[in-house]
Amino acid sequence: MKKVAILMSTYNGDKYIVKQLDSIYNQTFKNIKVFIRDDGSDKSFIEKLNQLKEKYDFELVLGKNIGFVGSFFELLESAQGFDLYSFADQDDYWFPHKIELAVKWFEKYGDENTPMLFHSAYNNMDVNTGKTHLFYFPNKSYSFRRSITENHYSGFSMTINSKMRDYMLLGDYTKIGYHDWWAAMIAHSLGKGYSDGRVMAIHYTHGKNYTTFNIKTRFEWLIQNIKKKSDISCRTKEFYNCFGDRLKEPDRRMLELFVFDKYDLFKSIKKAFYVHRWRPIISSEIVIRMLMLIGRI
Repeated sequence: MKKVAILMSTYNGDKYIVKQLDSIYNQTFKNIKVFIRDDGSDKSFIEKLNQLKEKYDFELVLGKNIGFVGSFFELLESAQGFDLYSFADQDDYWFPHKIELAVKWFEKYGDENTPMLFHSAYNNMDVNTGKTHLFYFPNKSYSFRRSITENHYSGFSMTINSKMRDYMLLGDYTKIGYHDWWAAMIAHSLGKGYSDGRVMAIHYTHGKNYTTFNIKTRFEWLIQNIKKKSDISCRTKEFYNCFGDRLKEPDRRMLELFVFDKYDLFKSIKKAFYVHRWRPIISSEIVIRMLMLIGRI
């Protein structure tokens, strides 16, 4: 039976964490081990984690505040000897068959020598209105080229194999922006990524969690990227440094359009007027092409 490590990074998550832990420990697949790293929370939340540890018996590490990406990378580094790794947010709810569904996919299609990623659909729920909407992107629309400029995977709905873990850890977490986006690029260039349409979790959006990406955060992202190079540029450069010599020639040439130290008019025009879509939403497509033209992406 496969062994699954569940990795959770916490930060002052008093309101939702008990419900989330209950949903994890009520999984139909039982051969799991939970690792929690706290990213510098207040004393009161640390006390709560220690109390919960007595009930659930998870591995707990109390760390300094390094951000959620660094926190997950430290968890990946420390959790060794597992077949599969699932990421967990502190403020979600998992349906009972979430891990079982992922394990069955890996049992059927898995290759221990190939970095692989499984992602299940989920419902976003606004805690203020109670409204939900489905988060799911079909597999056929996603490619390595698209993974450079958009991410179809959310960490808490991902399960990866040990080879993907090893590949992810080759990168410098301070340069990749998002661990799930990093994994997406690896999967769609050097391995395999699969998105299952069955809903296996509820993600509660309340403005404080990192996965939330609404109109406000999109606008903030635009302003930030007008002022300086985007996280896309930093991530693609790090990806090129780590994996450039392993890529297929078409993927390597595509990636090289995004790797530059100073403004390159030829690259900017080629990206900005590229014949195929970069993103599915037209407003986002316009913004990203504008950023490409001015050399921010």
